[in-house]
Amino acid sequence: MGKKIVGISVIIALLAILCAHSVTAQAIRVHTWTNKLQYEPGGKGSLQISVLNELDEYVIIYNITIEYPWFHYDAEQGEWVGNGTIEGEPLATLTPKGGDYYHEEEFTVPNDGTATMRNEIAIDIWTSKGRLNGDTDLPVASFSVPTSIVDLNMWMTSLIVAVVVCTIILAIVIFFATRRTQATRALMSRATAPPPPKP
Repeated sequence: MGKKIVGISVIIALLAILCAHSVTAQAIRVHTWTNKLQYEPGGKGSLQISVLNELDEYVIIYNITIEYPWFHYDAEQGEWVGNGTIEGEPLATLTPKGGDYYHEEEFTVPNDGTATMRNEIAIDIWTSKGRLNGDTDLPVASFSVPTSIVDLNMWMTSLIVAVVVCTIILAIVIFFATRRTQATRALMSRATAPPPPKP
């Protein structure tokens, strides 16, 4: 009787696990992407934000904040730059099971070095269900600095000097190693041979 109870318990547990996996998880999904694979400093682009409600209830979106890779405090202007806020009253109300929201936000990549501080756009969406996070990559082409011929000549000279010094050191090591083996052989050949046996 005890074995039957254990067997039935195991079967019920397995069925419960299978049923739990078959139910689709309900969530609010956030998808973000940019319109280009890479941006040049000074170039323009757009960020797409998509929110999908898979819950059984309404979801209200209050606002969206965006932090671009060049987000920082500009002491000269006395303000934060590289961020943005999308607001509404409310911004959107998503219906249950499939309500969605889409927004496209334009941006300009700065010409200075702040564009390469990070390579990710961080997005916070404030809803009636709390804060949702999203992010997407924003690769910015780095500034190309041409190498001058003077620097190349100095590098080549340093490389040649290093090769010559290493060759000299290697030759000295080989010379001393072969000289030591020759000296050992010479000492062995000079050793007196034992006298021949007496008849």
